[in-house]
Amino acid sequence: MRGSSIGVRLFALAAFMNILLPSSAGAQSSTADRYRAAGHKLYQSKNYGQAARYYLAAVKLNPQDAASYQGLGNCYYAYGKKKEALVYYQRASALQPSNTRLAQFVRTLQAQVSGGAATSTVPSAAPAASSPYLAAGMKLFQQKNYAKAIQYFNAAIKQSPNDYRAYYYAGYSYYMTRNAKSAALYFGIANAKQPNASIKAYADRLKAGLAPADQQWVDSMVARYAGATGTATAATPPSKKEEIVFGVHILGGMEYVLSDPAGIVDKAAAAGSVSLSGFTPSMVMYPQIQPFARFGEAFELGLSIGYFPVGLLSYTTFEYSPTYVPYSVPDVWRYSFNTTVLTVDFGGKILFGDKDIRGYLGLSGGISPISMSFDKNQWDSTNTSQVASTDLSGDKDYTTMAISGQALLGFDINMGGGLSFGPYVGFRYLSATDFKNGSNVLVVDQSTGAVGLDPAVVGQSGSPNIPLGDEVKNLTLDFSGIVGGFNLTFSF
Repeated sequence: MRGSSIGVRLFALAAFMNILLPSSAGAQSSTADRYRAAGHKLYQSKNYGQAARYYLAAVKLNPQDAASYQGLGNCYYAYGKKKEALVYYQRASALQPSNTRLAQFVRTLQAQVSGGAATSTVPSAAPAASSPYLAAGMKLFQQKNYAKAIQYFNAAIKQSPNDYRAYYYAGYSYYMTRNAKSAALYFGIANAKQPNASIKAYADRLKAGLAPADQQWVDSMVARYAGATGTATAATPPSKKEEIVFGVHILGGMEYVLSDPAGIVDKAAAAGSVSLSGFTPSMVMYPQIQPFARFGEAFELGLSIGYFPVGLLSYTTFEYSPTYVPYSVPDVWRYSFNTTVLTVDFGGKILFGDKDIRGYLGLSGGISPISMSFDKNQWDSTNTSQVASTDLSGDKDYTTMAISGQALLGFDINMGGGLSFGPYVGFRYLSATDFKNGSNVLVVDQSTGAVGLDPAVVGQSGSPNIPLGDEVKNLTLDFSGIVGGFNLTFSF
């Protein structure tokens, strides 16, 4: 009874520790070292409950602290809680596979707990000589080169599909590289080939943190490669399934238009016969929504629909005719272009990184329907009142279809539950011409910057006081620029 009471107090104390001690994943390793050292002192003074508290704090800050896991095992063992002690001894042995003495103790304790032959969940550090791949993987595992070790463990699985050790250590390596999905899969297969409560607990805990679709995939792959009875049904190791994941990206961003969208203001100023006032937008809101289908872990295809309310480009020209006297009395013209753009692109993304932080490079292209309201009015020489009947814009609403394209570079941080978030930056190409209303087409005089309907544009509707321009072309608006913002992704 006394041992049971002590054990209950130990469990309560360990739970209370989770509230009292820091749990920041970014805590420095020196803090974990201090907790471990405090645990050692308390253990030596036989204050096992307090020692367990500090050991637990240490492993919470540093999940790779084998000495603290072993200290936890010692505390539970001292209270006669062999089953609980075994769990921590196994974790310590997995982190220091070269410790053959500990591995042997784990096997002995396993035999005591199970009441029969030892069935250790953690193999000794000396794999069978017939498995050079497993031996090489174990060496890399000890060096904490987990990514490289995984390659050798997979090769060992191909060579000996029924040896649970390669699956176990591959699962642990995936866990250390923060790939919970693959870790759950390999732990699950290891448990299926040699059932053990601790390995099953690892697999179940990792699987519980996955999205429902990933949980189903892990279960189906475990059944496929381990079989319902725990025997192998395939001679090749499991690999990442080329599953299709659907979702949607929501991009909230802006575009910086690199130049005057129409190039009109610069042309008018260069003509030398006008002075200008007005403004042109540079920073424009540009939200996008992108339904997508992801194929495996490295590629996705998607459709991007964007809304680009360019807004108002406006300016005023003060034109002095060289043949009109007095020269000091100008013709005043006011222009405005109010433009809205929709972008519809289709493209793909190349994905890189892991599931926690995934980078991407995306390329897409498509069409952009554009609508524009255009006004052109003459005002008096003081620019205070409009001259009657001088609206030369014809029909005011014009439309066109442009070719557009986009390149994006960014990364997403996995927030769990199929949700991720991250920044992006890129470039949008968008140039439009042939703005029409029926048969009417807007043109621009390249020498003066005057815009209107041909031939009304030239000489401001043929006024004898202003010479005709000789560089009349269809109006072109260029809204190319740098885009950037943040991407919110929902996948299912």
